[in-house]
Amino acid sequence: MKGKESKLLDSSAWLSYFFGESKKIQAMVESEQLLYTSVISLFEIKRKFLREGIKDGSAALEFIKERSIVVELDEKIAEKAAAISVQKKLHAIDALIYATAIDSNAVLITGDRDFEGIDHAVVIK
Repeated sequence: MKGKESKLLDSSAWLSYFFGESKKIQAMVESEQLLYTSVISLFEIKRKFLREGIKDGSAALEFIKERSIVVELDEKIAEKAAAISVQKKLHAIDALIYATAIDSNAVLITGDRDFEGIDHAVVIK
């Protein structure tokens, strides 16, 4: 995979960035590279912040919205995700996010090991 391809960061990738867990993800976010985020990831990140009692969660979400293109769900993504979920044996949320990456012509960047060995997904440990 070329380094200039568009990337879709999932919840685990964004959380890794905010918690300083990955220099690779930090470099992606702080580059000029085009980034996408699924609207579902906004839900997952906000839920995580609320559960953990993190007060500056709104600032993090605003940063994501400014730094990346937030992709909404639509019928096309939903139907593609259903097929992907069955074919790749992914949970519904994972399949929706992966289908969003595919629909956006982007590589999925994740820390989720469920995506190991799946085309157009890079698992960063």
